[in-house]
Amino acid sequence: MNMQALAPRLYAPLLAAQLAVLAIEPPQVLSLSYAVVLATLGFTLLLSLRRVRLSLPHNRPLWSLLLAALLSQAAAFVLLFVDSLVNPQGTLVALDPTLYFCLSSLLLTLAATYDPVRPAYRWMGWVDTALAIFIAVMFYGLVRALVAGAEAQPDNARAIMWLFDAMALFVAVFATLRLLGARRRDERRFFVVLTAFAWIELFAPAAHNRFVLASESYLPELLLNLPFVLTGLLLSRRRGDWLRGYRPSTRVRHLAGSISPFVLSLALCLLAFGYLHRAPALAAGAVVAGIASYALRAALMLGRHLSSEDELKRLHHGLRRAALRDDLTQLLNRRGFYRALDREWQRARQARTPLAVAMLDIDHFKAFNDTYGHLAGDQCLASVAQALAGEAISMAGVTLARAGGEEFVVLMSGYTPHAAGAALERLRARVEALRVLHVRGVRGFVTVSAGIASSELARYEHAEAMLSAADAALYAAKHAGRNQVVWAKVPGTEAMS
Repeated sequence: MNMQALAPRLYAPLLAAQLAVLAIEPPQVLSLSYAVVLATLGFTLLLSLRRVRLSLPHNRPLWSLLLAALLSQAAAFVLLFVDSLVNPQGTLVALDPTLYFCLSSLLLTLAATYDPVRPAYRWMGWVDTALAIFIAVMFYGLVRALVAGAEAQPDNARAIMWLFDAMALFVAVFATLRLLGARRRDERRFFVVLTAFAWIELFAPAAHNRFVLASESYLPELLLNLPFVLTGLLLSRRRGDWLRGYRPSTRVRHLAGSISPFVLSLALCLLAFGYLHRAPALAAGAVVAGIASYALRAALMLGRHLSSEDELKRLHHGLRRAALRDDLTQLLNRRGFYRALDREWQRARQARTPLAVAMLDIDHFKAFNDTYGHLAGDQCLASVAQALAGEAISMAGVTLARAGGEEFVVLMSGYTPHAAGAALERLRARVEALRVLHVRGVRGFVTVSAGIASSELARYEHAEAMLSAADAALYAAKHAGRNQVVWAKVPGTEAMS
């Protein structure tokens, strides 16, 4: 059955029937009007139950709370209907539906506070639930006190009317805040329905109450049916996707999320003023509860925010480290090395200290891979890197990096040419001492060749020029027989070796 097409066909006759009853004004006009309201509400309840069945599992509690609020409204109108049978003038002689209207407001507030997808904040949901219950209990107590004194003080009727208006406004504002912060389509679908119901529940009963006080006509009773008709029409849409183009910004989501608990605490504190003369202790307790709950939430959220910030800093540091490190050798990668080279180059120029850079290359590494396989090649690279790092750890100012493939690069800050050459020779000898088998190598095991350049032996205009000179010296070492250190050529002099 197509409910979207059926709903207008049922609601239109019901509204027409109620309008005819109110216009004709038969003897049981209120009873007949409430009967039509109950029929309308009954169909809306069926649509709400259908929506609960069709909703996603994590959204089912939201739709169930709306269904429960409508059931509470139905109970209130049943009491109004029964009371109108006892007293056709409808002065609530027999029964009082106030409790069920308050319960409906409580359930709507709980629906606005419930968040089904953030288990990390589930304890906040319980705090909000406790505050909502406290607000509903205090609201009902204040209304009952005003109802009890309504005959002695006629102005109490207007006070009750304004009190219900304030409660309806509170629910409508709360629902709107949640709608503004809704990101998911299914979540937005619910809060559109809830917000629409809350706002029409504010204006329609408010207008009804004022028309009743100002005139003797029964036509304002039609306003009581409008919230259920509008809600039913929205519920009848199987795949309603309202505000399709709306996507809340991060600022709006944060604002909506931060204001929601403030609204609850503020409502509780405002209700406390109604008890200042009746129950001062209760009023003071409500104010303390409102302020303490907000302060507790703020303190715990601040702690969670600081913890998350620390975790983000650790993750950021880890990502930066991973971006500058080679996965296989755990040495700096090319990007990390260039950062270190630029930093040390600037420092050496400012402090006028020597700087040396060397390029190392594993001899006949392609032949090693062809003979033993790429897995063994990776193990060889890791072993060589570990040996170089183990030797360099005792050398202050030495930075090691993997330049790519089987090439490594060494940066030596503050080293004179003689000291830099000695340090590089120690690194070469350390690799040779590993005795990693390499049948097609220079000596039957893995060795490295190296080229080195120093800022004290030549005037290099920039760090890349010195690195290029070291790279050229590396190729000279390979052509000279490998497993040796060769100095970069200096214009006008013979190459050092």
